[in-house]
Amino acid sequence: MSAATLLLPASDNAWRVWKPRARSSSETVDTPAEALHLAKPLLIGLPATACRTIGLLVPQADEETLVQLIITNLERRGLKLDQSAAGKNFRWHHLGHNGGQAIISVDVLAEPFPEKLAANHASDYTSALRLAELPADQIILLEEQGDLILAASHRGKLYHSHLFAQAPAADDALALEITLSRLAIEAELGEGSLTGVSLVGSSFDSGLAKRLSDAIGLPVRNVADLAPKADADSKSWTKLLPLAVRHAQQTATSRAKLVRWSILGCGLAASLVFLAYAYLISLERRAADLEQQAELIREPAEAVRETSDKWKSYGQAVDSQRYPMFLLAEISRLMPGSGIVIRDFEVKGNDIEIRGEARDAQLAFQFIEDFKKNKALSRYTWTNPRPEVKGTTATFRAQGKLQ
Repeated sequence: MSAATLLLPASDNAWRVWKPRARSSSETVDTPAEALHLAKPLLIGLPATACRTIGLLVPQADEETLVQLIITNLERRGLKLDQSAAGKNFRWHHLGHNGGQAIISVDVLAEPFPEKLAANHASDYTSALRLAELPADQIILLEEQGDLILAASHRGKLYHSHLFAQAPAADDALALEITLSRLAIEAELGEGSLTGVSLVGSSFDSGLAKRLSDAIGLPVRNVADLAPKADADSKSWTKLLPLAVRHAQQTATSRAKLVRWSILGCGLAASLVFLAYAYLISLERRAADLEQQAELIREPAEAVRETSDKWKSYGQAVDSQRYPMFLLAEISRLMPGSGIVIRDFEVKGNDIEIRGEARDAQLAFQFIEDFKKNKALSRYTWTNPRPEVKGTTATFRAQGKLQ
């Protein structure tokens, strides 16, 4: 994350710009869409109004099963999930283990996502508190753009956050929200998992910490600000992008690919035209050379052609595998020991006709099928009508035509 430019919500309606590796922010913008001038990659931290963080305890399992458990838990809470090849509207973080269960923190984008927060040039989104150095095992109260946010950390990592009121809020409302949240979170992580409360920012008066500590029975302290979390590794994160941003980036990517392919296509077409012209010139020269050579060998070639035609006409006579006796020998060799009688065998040019009798139709059919496996007879295309069965004899006929 040290190589990314961060855009984080301020306590007022502005957005603070944190340059890579910086420990302070000196620049603000009104909306993420106005941050086009910032260096990429741009990682936007969202306020709790646009990104809800939910803590879960699920059984330990392989990653595929773990994802299904997380999705099931989120859908039971009524959250609308969306995911595609370009990204999802939720992302989970593994914070550790509690007994036999995995401690999971999930960031879920609001639905519908605020249009003013959609920045098409953003490389990723996350919860703003996910990018901050959080006091370990504390409940954190802070103001984000006029709203009061309660968050809980597990070993310094964001576990849960939610918006509960608009600033300012009365002491008893703050104490009640802290108490209820503490009971709910400790019911999951275990009693004593939250050790105190941190009030972040200058919007809380100096005496509030003591009054809250007396009311809730936990130490409460004031923290001036939360610095960006320098050691967070966002390279391993999956994409968390609003649907509108995903569509816009896919459209931009497709348009850029189309432009690149169009330029490449034009260059390729020009190259092909040049190569075709050069090839045409080469062919013309080659054709002229071949024509000269052809004139020199025309008479010898004609003599060779006449000789070749004569040998082709003798092909049927000199091909021993087309002799009737050879073919009859091959057919006889395929006959079973009994059950087949050849009554008629005739060879006419490229055609063979066989008539005979078999013990049954199945034997006649198998006999003709064996022709197709024989090296000499398989050169012929065989047709055999259904044998005629008379009494205990099946009369068959097979015709072969040389391919």
